[in-house]
Amino acid sequence: MKYSNKIFCEAFSELLKEKKIKLRSLAAKTNLHYSYFSKLSKRKQPPPTETIINISNALEINPEYFIEYRLFKLTEMLKSAPENINTVLNFTYALSNKNKLKVAEEKTIYGNKNNNK
Repeated sequence: MKYSNKIFCEAFSELLKEKKIKLRSLAAKTNLHYSYFSKLSKRKQPPPTETIINISNALEINPEYFIEYRLFKLTEMLKSAPENINTVLNFTYALSNKNKLKVAEEKTIYGNKNNNK
């Protein structure tokens, strides 16, 4: 299964629809009240990491599917090895600049096509 880059409430809602999971059956698997899932589908704030893990186990997916869990893991790794922070930041900036260039190139190409017509 691919990873989602959507916030938890959107990714969670899509998973429930995709897997055709009923809230009561998910509640039974997680020992959480079914009304809690309805709230999770609507609020912008993600649940605690332990809850993401619990829900992921019940849905039989990796918790890494959710971007909030991946960010949590990245934060934990950087806390345990702070010497890597600059390397990660430099990589992130380079990747960001590369993507900005790519978008600018696409706009230029698109603009040239319109000028040729």
